Amino acid sequence: MAQENTNATEGYQMRLGWGTIAMLISATGMGLVPLFSRWATRTDMFDGTMGLNAGDSVGALMACGRMGMGVLFFIILMVATHKVKTFKELKLTPAIALGGLMIGMSLACYVTSTLLTTVANAVLFIYIGPVVCVLAARIFRKEPMSALQWICLLAVFIGMLFGNNLLGFGVGGQAFGLDFNLVPSTPEFPQKGVGDAFGLASGVFYGLSMFFNGYRKDADTTARGVWNFIFAVLGAGIITVILNSLGSQPGMENWALNVHFTTFNWIGAVLLWIICGPIALGFLLVAGRNLPAADYGTIAYWEVPVAIFVGLVVFGEALTANTIIGGLLIIAGGAIPSVKGMVAGRKAKQQEEIAENLSARIAEQEDIEGL
Repeated sequence: MAQENTNATEGYQMRLGWGTIAMLISATGMGLVPLFSRWATRTDMFDGTMGLNAGDSVGALMACGRMGMGVLFFIILMVATHKVKTFKELKLTPAIALGGLMIGMSLACYVTSTLLTTVANAVLFIYIGPVVCVLAARIFRKEPMSALQWICLLAVFIGMLFGNNLLGFGVGGQAFGLDFNLVPSTPEFPQKGVGDAFGLASGVFYGLSMFFNGYRKDADTTARGVWNFIFAVLGAGIITVILNSLGSQPGMENWALNVHFTTFNWIGAVLLWIICGPIALGFLLVAGRNLPAADYGTIAYWEVPVAIFVGLVVFGEALTANTIIGGLLIIAGGAIPSVKGMVAGRKAKQQEEIAENLSARIAEQEDIEGL
């Protein structure tokens, strides 16, 4: 899940090919979160009925580790790029702090969701984030919305309903129906309803993080990244503490952390923290420097099919027609505005190049005539 695009600095020549590769690598790393989260926590990685080698709040703890690696990565990057002074001079604002806090809470809820419900449900719920972001911007910043944006938002919302079998074929025992009663439990996911709720919460927090990150675009990316991830650790930590405290309540003992990982689990945890942390984040920065915002935002949706592929191939989760339709609607709803912006950007660049060439030829002709 990408937090923010970084425009290329003035005078820097973007390498679009390298930026595209970097963004695909980053989005793939993000899409592998369900794989490594289950590897790190399940008693049997491939059999959810065997339970977890920890309490149900362990997903949030895994998010703390991932965000902690993000802090370490950005500190190293800050020192390596000689931006310590820039970091010290950057004014910490509520928007920067809240952007980090929200993304940490989002990942904590998302990882928890991947352990308690299907991968498809978890990833499709979190991608209501753009809807939340745009609506928040519309309400609080009074940003205008075009007819296309409203249509795309509706497509994402409908896609979420399809993806989570609230709308579609066979829903509610009908050939095609609508039913807002989520299945609360299955043999493999006895707390599926709770997992779906965490997935929805992750989408809300994700959207709010995007909204808050829309402020202070003047801030240096590396300097702000340090603050973002410090507060992200705090956000994930808050969710961890809250969920762990539920374990003291009668009948909710399953939420107490009670970590008893095997060596196999620890390997999965380290892979989660590194591959979905510094590696994904590092290539995210490369992509942000070498891609226009529209390209960047479009390719980021590669995370969705990667995660669904993991659920289908690795964990054998059924891929229904409703899930496919939902995924396509969500990807299309998020990508179409970006593609439109990308095409417009290409045309503007071509027109600029034509104008520059024409001006050069006119100047050259005037010089010849002046002789």
